[in-house]
Amino acid sequence: MKQLDELNIELSEVLSILIKTPAEELQSDDLVSNLLSLVGERQVLVSLLLSDDKMDDADYLQHQLDLTKTFTIQSNVIMADRQALLHVSSKNKRQINVYETIDSNR
Repeated sequence: MKQLDELNIELSEVLSILIKTPAEELQSDDLVSNLLSLVGERQVLVSLLLSDDKMDDADYLQHQLDLTKTFTIQSNVIMADRQALLHVSSKNKRQINVYETIDSNR
């Protein structure tokens, strides 16, 4: 449980930093990679916790479920921001291509 608690703290910190970090910064890619790794580790630890016949602390399990929901919401916010940036970037590239095409036809 201690390992999961420490991982939850680290995951929360990475999400907090990632929310504040612009996608254009190099650190952002490292944070996303770290986030993916931490989420994978957490999935393993939660699976082990759920398969442990000795685990009977319903409050602790509920707390883990609540954290999962919180982490999911925060991750979705980050993902939506990144997707919006990609959409704007793609739209801008298309507009540039249209202008280049118009200019080359002159």
